[in-house]
Amino acid sequence: MTDKKPKLLILSQPQRATLEGLSNRRPQLPTDPIREELVTLGLVVAQGTKWALTPQGKKVLAASSNRRNSGGFSV
Repeated sequence: MTDKKPKLLILSQPQRATLEGLSNRRPQLPTDPIREELVTLGLVVAQGTKWALTPQGKKVLAASSNRRNSGGFSV
Protein backbone atom coordinates (compact mmCIF):
# COMPACT_ATOMS: atom_id res chain seq x y z
CA MET A 1 0.00 0.00 0.00
CA THR A 2 1.31 3.39 -0.95
CA ASP A 3 -1.07 5.41 1.15
CA LYS A 4 0.74 8.67 1.83
CA LYS A 5 -0.14 10.37 5.06
CA PRO A 6 -0.67 14.15 4.71
CA LYS A 7 2.32 16.11 5.93
CA LEU A 8 1.66 18.33 8.92
CA LEU A 9 2.89 21.90 8.55
CA ILE A 10 3.14 24.19 11.53
CA LEU A 11 3.48 27.82 10.50
CA SER A 12 4.53 30.59 12.84
CA GLN A 13 2.34 33.68 13.20
CA PRO A 14 4.59 35.80 10.90
CA GLN A 15 4.50 33.04 8.25
CA ARG A 16 0.70 32.91 8.42
CA ALA A 17 0.50 36.71 8.23
CA THR A 18 2.78 36.72 5.19
CA LEU A 19 0.65 34.07 3.47
CA GLU A 20 -2.49 36.07 4.21
CA GLY A 21 -0.82 39.24 2.96
CA LEU A 22 0.14 37.55 -0.30
CA SER A 23 -3.37 36.22 -0.79
CA ASN A 24 -4.80 39.70 -0.20
CA ARG A 25 -2.29 41.24 -2.67
CA ARG A 26 -0.70 43.51 -0.07
CA PRO A 27 2.47 45.24 -1.27
CA GLN A 28 5.54 43.10 -0.65
CA LEU A 29 9.05 44.12 0.37
CA PRO A 30 11.82 43.23 -2.12
CA THR A 31 13.53 41.06 0.51
CA ASP A 32 11.59 39.24 3.17
CA PRO A 33 13.20 36.36 5.11
CA ILE A 34 9.81 34.98 6.15
CA ARG A 35 8.63 34.90 2.56
CA GLU A 36 11.86 33.10 1.62
CA GLU A 37 10.98 30.41 4.19
CA LEU A 38 7.54 30.04 2.57
CA VAL A 39 9.20 29.69 -0.84
CA THR A 40 11.40 26.92 0.59
CA LEU A 41 8.27 25.16 1.88
CA GLY A 42 6.74 25.49 -1.59
CA LEU A 43 3.80 27.62 -0.45
CA VAL A 44 4.52 30.76 -2.49
CA VAL A 45 6.13 31.40 -5.85
CA ALA A 46 7.55 34.50 -7.55
CA GLN A 47 5.77 35.60 -10.72
CA GLY A 48 7.95 38.36 -12.11
CA THR A 49 7.86 41.15 -9.52
CA LYS A 50 4.69 39.80 -7.88
CA TRP A 51 4.23 36.87 -5.53
CA ALA A 52 1.49 34.28 -5.64
CA LEU A 53 0.36 31.35 -3.53
CA THR A 54 0.86 27.87 -4.93
CA PRO A 55 -2.10 25.45 -4.76
CA GLN A 56 -0.48 23.96 -1.65
CA GLY A 57 -0.18 27.44 -0.11
CA LYS A 58 -3.87 28.05 -0.74
CA LYS A 59 -4.71 24.77 1.02
CA VAL A 60 -2.60 25.69 4.04
CA LEU A 61 -4.16 29.15 4.20
CA ALA A 62 -7.67 27.67 3.99
CA ALA A 63 -6.82 25.20 6.76
CA SER A 64 -5.46 27.97 8.97
CA SER A 65 -8.61 30.03 8.61
CA ASN A 66 -10.84 27.04 9.38
CA ARG A 67 -8.89 25.75 12.34
CA ARG A 68 -7.14 28.81 13.66
CA ASN A 69 -6.23 27.31 17.04
CA SER A 70 -5.33 23.79 15.97
CA GLY A 71 -1.63 24.56 15.45
CA GLY A 72 -0.98 22.30 12.44
CA PHE A 73 -2.24 21.98 8.91
CA SER A 74 -2.49 18.89 6.74
CA VAL A 75 -1.23 19.37 3.22
